[in-house]
Amino acid sequence: MRNGHLLLTLASAVLFPLSLPNEFFPLGFPILGVIALIPFYVAIVRTESAGAAARLGMLFGAVSTLLANYWLLFFGEYTFWTITGPVVGYIGYNAILAGYLWYATRAPHAYRPFLFAAVWTLYEYLKSIGFLAYPWGLSAYPYNSVPVLIQVADITGVWGLCLTAMVTTCVLGELLLSLPWRRSTLCLLVVAARQLAVVLLLVGIVVGYGVIKLRRDIPQEASVDILLVQQDADAWNTSDIDRPLLAAQQQTLLGLDSGESPPDLIAWSETSLRWFYVESRSWYERNPVEQPFVQFVESLPAPLITGAPVQDPDDEYAIHNAVLVIDPDTVVRQWYAKRHLVPFVENVPFWDTRWMRSFFRNVIGITGIWSPGEGDPVLEVRLQSGEPLRLVTPICFEDGFADLVRYYVLDGAQFILNLTNNGWSRTDSAQLQHFVAARFRAVETRLGLVRSTNTGYTCVVDPWGTVTDSLPMFEPGYLRATVPVYDSPLTVYMQLGDYLPRALAVVLLVLFLVCEVLKRTATAKRPRRPLSDWTTCP
Repeated sequence: MRNGHLLLTLASAVLFPLSLPNEFFPLGFPILGVIALIPFYVAIVRTESAGAAARLGMLFGAVSTLLANYWLLFFGEYTFWTITGPVVGYIGYNAILAGYLWYATRAPHAYRPFLFAAVWTLYEYLKSIGFLAYPWGLSAYPYNSVPVLIQVADITGVWGLCLTAMVTTCVLGELLLSLPWRRSTLCLLVVAARQLAVVLLLVGIVVGYGVIKLRRDIPQEASVDILLVQQDADAWNTSDIDRPLLAAQQQTLLGLDSGESPPDLIAWSETSLRWFYVESRSWYERNPVEQPFVQFVESLPAPLITGAPVQDPDDEYAIHNAVLVIDPDTVVRQWYAKRHLVPFVENVPFWDTRWMRSFFRNVIGITGIWSPGEGDPVLEVRLQSGEPLRLVTPICFEDGFADLVRYYVLDGAQFILNLTNNGWSRTDSAQLQHFVAARFRAVETRLGLVRSTNTGYTCVVDPWGTVTDSLPMFEPGYLRATVPVYDSPLTVYMQLGDYLPRALAVVLLVLFLVCEVLKRTATAKRPRRPLSDWTTCP
């Protein structure tokens, strides 16, 4: 590998994380998002072999993952594992990715930026599904705070903006490659100009669609008066469970006093109750001493939705990370158990085997795991008006998964309420990167999204992706908000799902097969000029 290629790759590996939400740019830096990956594109184009490209991918994966996810360094005694696992994993992922990107850039100049963008978008989709799914750091996320751009998500999901962003970046890289000081020809400049025209057309369509959607109202069928409570408890302190519980109760009472009428719902964060509620009821009848929890619930004018561990009634060995709906009569009316668990933290493969269980308990320090939930994900509660409200409550990073939330909403939900505890790393960027991933769910579904968290980012997001109300992070407080319930017809994305990246996969596969056939045919007929020689102007 040439030193220039290494420097270009390092430049992108530093710039791309800076374009995502971080401590300097809380919601990301859109302008930087446009140019951040141009150096990496140029390096891949100029690299001589797939092996050299793979090594560049390893460098990019290591540096960009470490910088974008640096908040994983603040996980106490687990730090070595929380940061090493993702970095090592993405070194491998990006080595494979860069090899495919290199093959994409062997295409004629007119097509290679579009193929590069297609491969990159498909990669981002593949890394967002399955057991190891991690939909963080997508190329669309630097633009999350630009409302006119994110509206296309109701047609294509987040993938449409990923593809648009990458096409723009790659064509700008191609334009850079064709400048005179790169010894380009007039023909290559013409090709670059045509590519730029395609980009302008594509961006124009996205922006035009965004302008139209932002001006179009969505009918409302009801509204929910909800009280969100942010207790700001220390997520690492598992010995003192009275104090955070009392803090949540006190903030709830302050929130109730702030309104003239009772709310429809009261929402706490994920695992606000750290012990089983039903099985440990006697403890909750005595604690906190200042005001026992059961007594507190009896005083509430509305159902309490809170996170808590749940013992599966059908399996004594299954314990769930769950959401409970507790009525003022202190009875749990409904509950939802988290389905998509954090790999190797909440869900460990082969946990039933002695060697795996021993390794995680004795080496890593994880003594138990959650069991994935089953059953109907939609909860139904009664508003103060007596009208029913059907809502889904994805837990923690579940609201970052478009396909999961889509499946839940198709089951008849009218409202999305996410319960989260992001206080583990004690950094703003960890919480805001989570929020940015979740923000697209509101646009994709055209429903209201409410996030109730322990330390942040507690907020209300409308169907256009705009934050209408929020609480400061890492501060105890409450948020009393009236949130519309929208009567939104199913969007294209809701009906078709992740069709765009799947279509890209089919197109890329067909192109590969066709090129292989043509290459072999051309080589047999004209061995002196193989089809793989793309050095001439297309």
